[in-house]
Amino acid sequence: METESQMGPERYRIYMVIGIIAALGFIATGIWGIVGSNEPLLGWIMLVAGVAIGVLSVVRLRSA
Repeated sequence: METESQMGPERYRIYMVIGIIAALGFIATGIWGIVGSNEPLLGWIMLVAGVAIGVLSVVRLRSA
């Protein structure tokens, strides 16, 4: 992962916002997979991945 100083502050923030949007997509897909599936394992994986990506993006965005 590139640091903020390597790519510039505006580009870095854009990547973090895209990460938050992707995390919301993962979370929505995970919830849909848990609720609407007979085998919810993939839904749980998507949900956990979405939460992890979201938390990381928010923490990195706030520190920038």
